[in-house]
Amino acid sequence: MEFNKLIGFLGILKKSIKIMSKNGKLLAIVTSIYLMIASFFFVWNMSTIKPIIFDFSTKAVQITSLDPRGLPFAKDLASILKDIKVLLGIELAFLLALFLTSLFAQTAIILLTEVSYKNKKISSNDLIVGVPRSSTRLFITTFHVALLRVGYIFFGYIMIMVPMIMFYGHKIVSKWILWVLMIFLVSLYLYFSVVWLMSLVISVLEECSGIEALGKAGKLVKGNKLEGFSLNLMFNLIAYVFFDVLLKRSTLIQSELTQAFVRFFLMSCICLIVVFELQAYTVFYFECKKSHGDEIELQGSVEYSKLSNVPFVIGEDLP
Repeated sequence: MEFNKLIGFLGILKKSIKIMSKNGKLLAIVTSIYLMIASFFFVWNMSTIKPIIFDFSTKAVQITSLDPRGLPFAKDLASILKDIKVLLGIELAFLLALFLTSLFAQTAIILLTEVSYKNKKISSNDLIVGVPRSSTRLFITTFHVALLRVGYIFFGYIMIMVPMIMFYGHKIVSKWILWVLMIFLVSLYLYFSVVWLMSLVISVLEECSGIEALGKAGKLVKGNKLEGFSLNLMFNLIAYVFFDVLLKRSTLIQSELTQAFVRFFLMSCICLIVVFELQAYTVFYFECKKSHGDEIELQGSVEYSKLSNVPFVIGEDLP
């Protein structure tokens, strides 16, 4: 039974691929815009900060050999502080632009997957009207999820540092403990992420956000967390392979233009993974609702997952 749930994500993936054609044109447009904008901002950010970081590093090395009371020291220090301000400004602008792009694109993808799952069509006007309202709820839930992730990272840091300090000087023991803890913490993170990701879908499809969406997500995935865990594991492994391989390749390339193309392709791949993950989790949302006996309104019909929840009236209501 547990094994069936563990590989049950394959059915979710199959259904996610199957429903893509329902609103395929709109989905392709939204995905293309998302990929282009996010990848452009990523390449622009990397290209812009590279000379600033190089200049900052050079001056930081030079300043150590200068007299703190001299004019050259003061000039280099002022230049370093200016570089830091410029770098922070660029990074803030990049993160804000990427966040807003992702927020609207992810909302649109979840809404498109919802209507496709229900075998319905949606016009571009209806999608444009629905995205801003749902994006507000998604923003609130994303903020709460971000806080939980930061808290988990802090918890993981403490979990790793305590045994490292306790077994300081025992290299072999420390290495084994580190590997075991890393596997445990990553697995636990993927397990918790089932609720976190589901809360994002719920905040778009239902009139709730934040703590309420997280609470609903926890109840909805009850009994189906292994399927969600398998989805998370698969998508994170794919993302890691793309990121690790392409990033290492890009560092070996000398041409700036080729590096930019590789980075653009890398970001596009990651965005595609995010798109398909959101589609899969939206399908997973409906599958969880069906497993709890909720009805799903399809085009021209209503699908029930548990007949035992449907009342049968016999005798007195018959003509």
